[in-house]
Amino acid sequence: MKTYIFKQQYQWLLVAMAAVMTLSLQSCKDDEEGMGTPVITAVRSCDPAKADSTFTKAGTGSLIAIIGQNLSHVQKVYINDQPVYFNPTMNTDHSVVVTVPSEKDGFELTAFNSDLKDEIRVETSHGTATYAFKITAPWPSISRIQGAYPRLAGNVLDVYGLNLVDIEKVYFTDLTAEQLDTTVWETIGGTHVEASKVETVVKEHYQNSRTQAFETTSQLAVTIPDLPFEKGTLVIETAAGTTYIGFTKNPGQPIIFDISSDMPVPGEEVVITGREFVQVESVSFGDITLTPKQFTVSASEDAITFIMPQVPADGGNGLLTVVTPGGEGSALFWNLSGCFARFDGDATDNGWGPNASYETANGDDPPYTGDGKMAHFFLEEEGQSWWGQMIYFRKDWDGNKFPMPSYDIIPADASTDDLYLAMEVFNNESSFNDGVFTGYLRYFLQYDSEDPVSENDDSGNPNPVETVNQYDTFKWLDYGAGTFSHDRPVLADINGEAPVGKWYRHVVPLSKFGKYRGKDYRFVVENGINQFRIQFINQGTARGNVDVYVDNVRIFYKKK
Repeated sequence: MKTYIFKQQYQWLLVAMAAVMTLSLQSCKDDEEGMGTPVITAVRSCDPAKADSTFTKAGTGSLIAIIGQNLSHVQKVYINDQPVYFNPTMNTDHSVVVTVPSEKDGFELTAFNSDLKDEIRVETSHGTATYAFKITAPWPSISRIQGAYPRLAGNVLDVYGLNLVDIEKVYFTDLTAEQLDTTVWETIGGTHVEASKVETVVKEHYQNSRTQAFETTSQLAVTIPDLPFEKGTLVIETAAGTTYIGFTKNPGQPIIFDISSDMPVPGEEVVITGREFVQVESVSFGDITLTPKQFTVSASEDAITFIMPQVPADGGNGLLTVVTPGGEGSALFWNLSGCFARFDGDATDNGWGPNASYETANGDDPPYTGDGKMAHFFLEEEGQSWWGQMIYFRKDWDGNKFPMPSYDIIPADASTDDLYLAMEVFNNESSFNDGVFTGYLRYFLQYDSEDPVSENDDSGNPNPVETVNQYDTFKWLDYGAGTFSHDRPVLADINGEAPVGKWYRHVVPLSKFGKYRGKDYRFVVENGINQFRIQFINQGTARGNVDVYVDNVRIFYKKK
């Protein structure tokens, strides 16, 4: 395997070398010995398809060819005053091929160390050549802007985002962000007015613990110039690229990005995230309208938090709407079109046991909600249990399917990676996820097919988990030794977290179910779902308690 990788790399270098040698033949010929004064004339890509273009900047990790004259007998190559490796066998009189190191390897960018130079330096046995060249930070992005309304000339606009460094230009254009989103452009058009002043307030450079990539949390203070237009776009051009966000002098229309749960129960904390939550007048859904005394808007004006007061009558119109002086923004909320069961007579219990209990959810303290019945798994101390308490429902005994959202709510081609079996849960200090307890929940979905198609295991036999279309978070590492792991926490939310002592939305990706892996929403709808089961299992011997409430089982969609 190592030999194969080495051969691949060597073949790539040969291709790069061939491209560089072809290009170098176009250069002026120096003295035949190649020992004259070294000169760098250009930097090119080692991709033959791009070999005709030169450039003066590149990102970390780029493979580049340094082109020039009298570049033989190279001893050292520096980028940003830091030595970089080069392959001597790829060194000719006219070129040197190098890879720009990554920050993970300790390479520093001039954006974060002003003592360094934006420069390539090649030292040979017969002299030194330099060339101005920029190694860029990652691509920039603006997450939000904040500033008092009306936004007048001389006011300061706070701009938040990532990698807002190596800034080359900040300006406003009368083209809207929507126009830029739907237009192919190389340079941004419209009427440009440069910002009066730009100051960096926050530039926190760090390594992301999840991706291991380096990024920069950024905040800029942009002084608004005298603008001849009421709305347009704020544009920031950096060495790495261009980013932009919509701008208005007066409050803009609120935009909802996400809601912490699409179908929360009464008493659950709900967080709406988005932008332009300025002077919010109301939050409404169905027959319920919340006034400013009943919700909190974050100081950054990008989040609204409230406690779900009650369920809207008949689900309302299936939308939540935020109203501000700038207009209205809406998102799906308490839409019943994809709800399988609220345990209030909308589905039929299969009657298998042992059954979870179904309790009327009245009272003042969590987990009680005032929302009819909910399912309750309760086991004070449970050891090995291969067939535990369950919620097992079908639509009805006539074989009808559970309702599914229409294709205008969930696109037919939506991947099952973005579709979820969702439910509200309250984990009341259960032993799940404590690193010892081997209990977990098993999920089962039956679709209406007399001859279900399942993939085979390595022996060519039907995989039993896929045959019944079930998913277990639990994975044995060594069955005999009783060691185990989970591919995600038991009762995880969409961020992979499993809160305790509060209501929240628990989700399981449909792609975790064998029959849905690699499929789309159309496949799920056309086959239909007429039964679901959620069951407690403990295949290990470690004992623990289970105390979990479940409500509002449904299908949910969120594009990653």
